[in-house]
Amino acid sequence: MPTHSYRLAVLAILFTAGCDRATAEKQPILAPQPTQAPTSPLEQFQKNSAAVIERYMREHQTRKVQLGAGASRLQGWLNTDIEPGDGLAYLDATKPFPFEDDSVHYIFSEHVIEHLTYDEGKAMIAEAHRVLAPGGKMRMSTPNLTRFIELFDKSPSEEAKAYLVGKRQWHEWPDEPNAAAIILNLQMSSWGHKFMYDVETLGASLQRVGFRNVRELEENISTDQHLRNLEERDSGVNARFSDYETMSVEAEKPRISTTAR
Repeated sequence: MPTHSYRLAVLAILFTAGCDRATAEKQPILAPQPTQAPTSPLEQFQKNSAAVIERYMREHQTRKVQLGAGASRLQGWLNTDIEPGDGLAYLDATKPFPFEDDSVHYIFSEHVIEHLTYDEGKAMIAEAHRVLAPGGKMRMSTPNLTRFIELFDKSPSEEAKAYLVGKRQWHEWPDEPNAAAIILNLQMSSWGHKFMYDVETLGASLQRVGFRNVRELEENISTDQHLRNLEERDSGVNARFSDYETMSVEAEKPRISTTAR
């Protein structure tokens, strides 16, 4: 016959075991932790760009930013794009630029703004104005809508006639009776193009945010040494077609007046 003390000891053991089992049942079952997925090239590009931008801004007194550089690598410029590439920093031209106010001296883009909607283009121009220092300049090269409209003239210039033939051959576009219609439609809808400007419309967008001294120049020509010889499409066998269709526009952010108010 078990003693009283023995029965108490057995009950204590059973009670403790029951409590341990109940506690264990209440503990969450931890799922195995997944291994961290490898970072994509774009995510790695975005992550590394902050240091690239910081170093460029620190090491250059005259700060020059190229938007949508693609394969271009301008010497002495911070070359940026939304796609990864050696020697590039990440910058989405439709979003706020990663620069302080009044911190950049030159901004350049070649065949970029036509890939943005009209509203995105306005946002890009406004951001450029914000980050440019007083007296800073922006230069944009982009297809000129007016030049494509001129192709419909009943008596086109010799330059336009050569373009009507060469442009279609260049891109292997259809040889339809109205070459101007084919060129205009495909120019506006190909390569992700979203909005094409003429000089007046682009100039108005620049002036609206505060740019002044807006002027059209030929490719690779500028009165400012920092803005000369930048366009890279103005070379090679198809340079004459680029010359026909491209306009280059410069604008300046006004300098702060030192006159007492």
